[in-house]
Amino acid sequence: MDSERFAALEAHYNAILPTLATKADIEALRTEMHRMSADTHKWMVASLIGLFIGFGGLGVTLGQILKPAATQAAAQPPQPIVICLQPPAPQAQK
Repeated sequence: MDSERFAALEAHYNAILPTLATKADIEALRTEMHRMSADTHKWMVASLIGLFIGFGGLGVTLGQILKPAATQAAAQPPQPIVICLQPPAPQAQK
């Protein structure tokens, strides 16, 4: 009974052993993860710079669009509204 149990454990051990990671496997994984992290960092920084440039351009554009309307309103005072009424026509007398 003891030898059967030992044989089963040995078979289980022999089946699992080839799948375990070696030191070289772990080092390769570490290197790959570091490279992926650096690539992600570069993309995040590039995206942030692009967003700042885009929103800055949008702000400048809106400033240029709204600038003439603001300076024109400040330069000329508003004109008064004038309503001319016609005098009533004389009525014919009988």
